[in-house]
Amino acid sequence: MTAQESQAPSPQKKPVWRVRIPKIGRPALLKAVLLLALLGLAALLGAGFGAWRAIRQDLPSVAGLESFEANIITTVFADDGQPIKDFATERRIEVPYEKIPDVLKKAIIATEDPRFFSHHGIDYRGIIRALKENLKIGRSSNRLQGGSTITQQLARVLFLYPQQTVSRKLKEMYLSRQIEKQYSKEKILEMYCNQFYLNHGVYGVEAASNFYFGKSVSDLSLEEAALIAGIFRGPSVYSPYTNIETTLRRRNHVLNRMAEEGFITRAQEEETRARPMTVLPWHRGTSDFGAYFFEEVRRYIDKRYGSEALYHGGLKVYTTLSPTLQKYAEDALLGRLRAMDKEKGWRKDKKNLLLEGRTDLDAEWLSGWATAYATEGEVTDAIVLSVSRKEASVRVKRYAGTLLNKNIAWTRTDDLTKLFQRGDIIQVKVKSVDEPGKTLETALDQEPLLEGAFLAVEPRSGQIKAMVGGYSFQRSEWNRSTQATRQAGSAIKPLLYTAALENRFTASTPIEDVPVTFADKWLGQDWSPKNYDVKYKGTVTLRIGIEESRNVVTAKMLDFISPQTGVDYCRRFGLSSTIYPYLSLALGTFDVSLIEMVSAFTVFPNKGVRIAPFFITRIEDREGRVLEEAKVESEEVISPQTAYLMTYLLQGVVRR
Repeated sequence: MTAQESQAPSPQKKPVWRVRIPKIGRPALLKAVLLLALLGLAALLGAGFGAWRAIRQDLPSVAGLESFEANIITTVFADDGQPIKDFATERRIEVPYEKIPDVLKKAIIATEDPRFFSHHGIDYRGIIRALKENLKIGRSSNRLQGGSTITQQLARVLFLYPQQTVSRKLKEMYLSRQIEKQYSKEKILEMYCNQFYLNHGVYGVEAASNFYFGKSVSDLSLEEAALIAGIFRGPSVYSPYTNIETTLRRRNHVLNRMAEEGFITRAQEEETRARPMTVLPWHRGTSDFGAYFFEEVRRYIDKRYGSEALYHGGLKVYTTLSPTLQKYAEDALLGRLRAMDKEKGWRKDKKNLLLEGRTDLDAEWLSGWATAYATEGEVTDAIVLSVSRKEASVRVKRYAGTLLNKNIAWTRTDDLTKLFQRGDIIQVKVKSVDEPGKTLETALDQEPLLEGAFLAVEPRSGQIKAMVGGYSFQRSEWNRSTQATRQAGSAIKPLLYTAALENRFTASTPIEDVPVTFADKWLGQDWSPKNYDVKYKGTVTLRIGIEESRNVVTAKMLDFISPQTGVDYCRRFGLSSTIYPYLSLALGTFDVSLIEMVSAFTVFPNKGVRIAPFFITRIEDREGRVLEEAKVESEEVISPQTAYLMTYLLQGVVRR
């Protein structure tokens, strides 16, 4: 090595770092793993507890489900205790489990929850099945399967909201478990059937059966039960009126599920699947039967208890209406109005559907068709399909009708083509019905322009048994039996003759039936009454005066007892309208309502006692507690002897 080499610097070495890891024994490692597991478990339990608290937060108790007060129909009962009318914004009629037919229960279970009677509120198999179906469908579908049981669906409808979220699903599952602990399977299914919305304003299977088929749920056929069961899944989608094909497929799917579950045979399924989907018309009119009476009931309940109780409270209103007498009253009044109207001949004022652009006459459903069925003697609207001189073809509801030019002399022609044309809406009277063939024989009729009213009051009780306020409530809601006033006319005479009998007159008292002129001190002018036939009979008895309604005799009698006495007796009989003590009172020249006049006449057959008319006997709440009962208001107007004598004299009006 040279000196030069010995002086050269040596290259610098890089430092090396070493970490000494102590050896860990197996016991220490196990402790560390256990510690981490405990920490994870604690975090998981904490998160679970927090989620559990979040789920339970603000959730109601399910213990009061049986007393859950849904909006329930207020039911009106006739005098025989039978339901005859209801008021509601939601058509809901609750029924017990026993009244729901097995065919509907099986249809619902097969479609919505096949393991309903075996699970405890949550069907884990169903959830797995739904997940598999959703994976097949894909996330793009807006009709994902939820796997919800009947109990879960009930919990969602009563307590939660429809949006699909994890939070809602967890709450739904929690509530379902609570419901299953609290109630039997039968009670859960009963609540499910009563609470669900089934389209077109109806809630529950009973209201749906009435709406779609016009029958009670207990009378449903297999295909009808399948249709209702199919609507549960999506009432906004499944409608036999607006989405016919989709709803028919849904009904058939229910039948298929019933067969798969063994509730029906495949032969039954195939046979039922082939049947058409038949429902009542959607936009069918409201029946006019008893409409004016029921409007009086509605107004009373609304004024006394409020609209909430009327439409949502499930009240039971027991009334005095007799359906039999009401039918007689309506037939009598409407028949007379039609007869009087025909005296003026045919009117060419009929509506034409073709002129309105409604060309499919076979698809039209008229608002006047309250039911889908035709009955003999019924007068109803008809659509003219074709017309010739002697014969016309018409459509009445679901029936094909024939109209001949017989008994139409009142139209002033025998040529039907001069009366109406294709597309016109006319009125016909149903003469005969061939139900299997869906055909009718009809006669030409016409809606009258005249109006009238009818009222029947039971004298001994004051109960209103029949009320007709006009030709049609749909045409005019003005109740002419209670709201309108008309001149009393000769109907006032029995009240004035009663006053005479209690003021020194007898049935045989002679009165001169001759022309006369009175100096009316009340009006300060002369007044000369005339008889309706402008004839005079000379001396007659008071009995003849009332039997023949002699104006001169009545005026002379009133002049003797004084017009003021006549006014006083009108008040005693319950007439409250303005009445002046003029001699013209003898001819009924003042206005009075029909209900007051009818009430006044009940005094005679009721031995001189007048009972104030009423139409509601009792009102109960949904639990059957009596809210009010009718209090009979009576007063003695005249003596029983006078009442008997006047009744006897009035019989002479009819007999002679």
